[in-house]
Amino acid sequence: MTSIEWCEKKSEITLPTSVTLETLPQLLQQTKGILSLPVKQVNFRAVKQADSAVLALLLIWSKNSSPPLCMIDLPQTLQGLVTLYDLESIIVSETS
Repeated sequence: MTSIEWCEKKSEITLPTSVTLETLPQLLQQTKGILSLPVKQVNFRAVKQADSAVLALLLIWSKNSSPPLCMIDLPQTLQGLVTLYDLESIIVSETS
């Protein structure tokens, strides 16, 4: 999967295989308006490569909806970043 997918019914974003500082500009260009959506859940099932760029997306989406933002299938490495940056109050992880 190479693009971000939005499911309005569930208010869920499904992220693509790679969300990094290098891929983020292209992803945002492909999906205009994605930053202003009222996201309640972010699905990481397809993510194979990610860095702190994904945290920036999560922070933006968390401002557009009532925290906490629910993460589905958040990779362990990203859970470590959430903990490192003390974001547990706005980002909650669960498995699908």
